[in-house]
Amino acid sequence: MNNKSLEYMIVENRIKKKRKARGLTLKQLAEIVGVSNQQISHLENGRRRLSVEWLLRIAEALECQPSDLLVEPGKPHDARERAIIELFRELSEEQQEAFMQAVTALAKLARLRDEVVVGG
Repeated sequence: MNNKSLEYMIVENRIKKKRKARGLTLKQLAEIVGVSNQQISHLENGRRRLSVEWLLRIAEALECQPSDLLVEPGKPHDARERAIIELFRELSEEQQEAFMQAVTALAKLARLRDEVVVGG
């Protein structure tokens, strides 16, 4: 992979998790950073490339280190995620499928709620 490919890779991030942990809405974080809430939403969800400049601005707004906003590929984010992975591995294939359907439904509801907050 060449440098040009790396420049445009989508990087999974923890912006939303850090924002929520600080008790901030999209709108509040956007106001602190000085951008629209849609821009923050696009960055959180990987629909916009997270440049070093964005990373620094958002880390400053969230009062954390830029590295705190990045996810190390292939590693669980925290103890709860590791616990979920372990529980998931103990389930049968049928139970895993039911679990995935339930989690997918929850994620869709969360996205809809976030879209209402962004739009409203």
